Amino acid sequence: MSAQEADKTLKQDLEDTRNDLRRMADEIKVKLHLAGMDAKDAWNEIQPRLEDFEQRFDAKADEVGEELKALGNDIKQRLLNIKNKIK
Repeated sequence: MSAQEADKTLKQDLEDTRNDLRRMADEIKVKLHLAGMDAKDAWNEIQPRLEDFEQRFDAKADEVGEELKALGNDIKQRLLNIKNKIK
């Protein structure tokens, strides 16, 4: 795999992660009004990290791809935890 192909793959992975995060966040927002305080506190904690990811993605996706991928995976796991709390 060439470096250019690897960059494309990484960029697509990041795009997929961003789309997953947006979809999950939208689902959680809809269900939050039914959630208990525990889930709301967890949401308030993750919200700034999600905003940070979005800003960093738009500004430097090509430069810090691996770091953003790790941050995206962390946020995704936290969103899944919140989603499970409000089921």
